[in-house]
This record gives sequence, structure tokens and C-alpha cells, in this order.
Amino acid sequence: MITHALPRFFLLLLIALAIGTSNAATLQDRINAAAPNETIHIAAGVYGGAIVINKQLTLVGEPGAEVRGPGVGKVITIAADDVTVTGLRITDSGLNLFDDDAAVFVTGNRATIENDTIANSLHGIYLKKVSGARILGNRIEGKTTIAASSEPVEKGVGQSAENCDTTLVENRRGNGIHQWNCDGNLISGNDISETRDGIYFSFTNNSRVENNVVHRTRYGLHYMYSDGNVFENNTFTENAAGAAIMFSKGLTIRGNRFVNNRGFRAYGLIFQSTDNSLLEKNDIELNAVGLSFSQCIGNTVTGNNVRGNYIGLKFGSNSDDNRFSENQFVRNLHPVETSTAKGDSNKWAVKGVGNFWEDGADLDFNRDGIGDLPHREIDLFGVLRRDFPAVAFLSDSPTVKLLRFANERATIPGLSTIDDPSPLTSQFWKIRAHRAARAIVPNK
Repeated sequence: MITHALPRFFLLLLIALAIGTSNAATLQDRINAAAPNETIHIAAGVYGGAIVINKQLTLVGEPGAEVRGPGVGKVITIAADDVTVTGLRITDSGLNLFDDDAAVFVTGNRATIENDTIANSLHGIYLKKVSGARILGNRIEGKTTIAASSEPVEKGVGQSAENCDTTLVENRRGNGIHQWNCDGNLISGNDISETRDGIYFSFTNNSRVENNVVHRTRYGLHYMYSDGNVFENNTFTENAAGAAIMFSKGLTIRGNRFVNNRGFRAYGLIFQSTDNSLLEKNDIELNAVGLSFSQCIGNTVTGNNVRGNYIGLKFGSNSDDNRFSENQFVRNLHPVETSTAKGDSNKWAVKGVGNFWEDGADLDFNRDGIGDLPHREIDLFGVLRRDFPAVAFLSDSPTVKLLRFANERATIPGLSTIDDPSPLTSQFWKIRAHRAARAIVPNK
């Protein structure tokens, strides 16, 4: 009896396998046959790529639905306007950077890519010359390993002749979300990790990036030649650099966290050749270098918390007309690295309100939260601290303290100095909150 049952079992198994391997054609056929504006529900199962969507459609993946590429090229290409892809797991693109291989490659306007899981691919989502895209609530994890090569390598002492290195190095990975020549896109609520750069902007304007978490990448945000964009309430952590923002203008960067980006020459936030932008109420903490300014003009930097970094602020002498106020520089091993001399065009107080410097004097006779004497923040070691890290042990030495004390009373010629004419005391924010509370209480 068992013998008669076996052929039937294998027949059913073969039918099941045939159905499973035919999903690729079935899904593309359903897309090809669908009418514009139709919604296609995709049941649990693995569907082969590559898939091309060339009309307005909505694809909705049920739990367990996956579109899996063949390991070359793009997995899903959106080549029409107003396409929505939601609820899918999308995996296994090619690894050719020159061909822009990606899990999702978009050339149609107003695409919505929402609540998808993207893994084992080069670029996660690649947007090329599109506007009005909405990238919402996706989880994107970059490809970190490749198959072991069959090519032999030179054998060393104690080594096998086989090439068993399966690590895909960071520079050969793609970006989590890549935008080129785009306008007016929304990127919100995504979790991105293990990619080359988390979110990449190039020639992309008037877009909004909010509430994303980017971790364990090279640059959390890598950004150039892009104007008028807003970045709010994002977290960039455990990257080589939280964000590198370059060659752009008219940005708003508010309420973000650049935290614990560590390593030799690692940064929380790099501002390079960026002009007329607002950097407001960001937390820049526990980085090798917290905030770096170079060749920047006309920016407003206000209400930021720069705390617990090896170097709090790296400020180049080639930046002009920037305005700093209400920032807190606290518990940084070296508060500043600068070549700025007295008389430069940057303003370290706005309308009589400067910044809080942890080592500044709290002399405030009229109790308005603003110090009665200017604060001069000096840089004694300059770039020596990079080449000779042991210099850090001198930062709290009696000699350095004496020089700081003397510089507070009279500028010492030849030292690089940031001169804050209206430094804040530790009570400034309590005093402001108290006055604001009194102002809104109605008169009895």
C-alpha cells in the first residue's frame, strides 16, 4: 500500500514545485493583462523577478509575498506614473553599480513605495528623474555578503588556496534610497541599515525627509547639489558619518539626531559649501567630530545640542556670515577646532543672545540668563590632536586652564579664537521658560 502511494506523492510534489516556479510569469502576466488603475493582490509565496510595471497600477502584497530577482539587474522597475507597491518583500537584485541595479527602480512620477521590506540587493530604492514620489515606512537592509569565489588566491602561511572571503565591502554596496535629478519627493518613516549610504541626494530639490532611522552605513545622509529640501526628526547613528551635506543651499535641518557616529575621522554632521540654510534644534552627540563647518556662507545655526563629542565644533576660517545662537556646547573633550581669528564675519550671538559654553563664566548680575562678560573659546592644539591623539590628555591640564582663564580676560595674540559676546548661563532656558509662562497667564 505504501508502494502505491509513493508515485502519487511525488506527482503532487512535482505539481506543487511547478506551480511555485511559475509564479514569475503569472505575476508579470497579471500586470500585463491588468487594466489601468487596477489593484493586484499578491498572495503569499515567492514570485520571480524581473518585474516591469508600465501602467498605473497598485500592487498589494499579502503577508509572506516576496518578489525575488535572479541576482542580476533590477527586481521591480516602475516605468509608469502613479504606481503603488506596498506590503511586499523584494530581494536579490544584481550588483552592477554602473547599471544602477536595484530592488526597486523608479522612472515614473508620483510612485508610492510603502511598507515594503527590501533585502539582499544593491540599491534599495533608486529614483531617477522623478517627482512626487512617496517612500514610506519601508525597511531596507543592504547586501553585506556574496558567494565565495571559485577563483584561487595566492596562498600564504597557514592559509587555504581557496578564496572564501564572502564580505561585500562597503564601497561596493548600493545606497538605501538613491535620488538623482528629482523634485518634490517625500521620504518618511523608513529604517535603513548596512548600505553604502543610507539616503543619497544628487541634484534633487524641494523634497522632505522625516522620521527615518539610518544606521550602520558609511554616510547616513550623503547629499550634494540639492536645494530647498527639509530634513526633520531623523536619527543617524552608528555610521562612519551621520550626514555629509555639500554644495547646496536653502535647506532646513531641524530636530534630527546625529548620535554615536564613531571611528577615526568620523563625523556627526559635515556642512561643506552649504549656504543660506537653517540648522536648528538638532542633537549632535557622542561623535568623533560633532559638527564640521567648511566654506559655508549665510547659515543660521540655533538651538542645537552639541554634547559629548571628541571635538564639538570644527570650524574653518573659510566660512563667512554664519549666525550662531542658543547652541549648547557641553562635555566635549575639545570644544572647538578652529583657525578663526578675531574680526571674522561670523556672528556668535544674534540679537544679544549667544551660546552656552560649559567652561564659560556664569557671571550674570541682572539675572537675564546672558553672561555679563564675553566668552572666548580658544583652540590650543589645532590639527595636532588628529595626528597625535595623546594631546587629548593635556586638554584638562593646569597650563591649558590658565591659558583659557587669561584669554577670557584679554585676547592672547596668535591664538585661534571664537568670540561670543553674549554667552548664555546655565539658567538661560529656565529663565526664558519662566517668562514665557508668565506671559500667557491672563491678568486677574
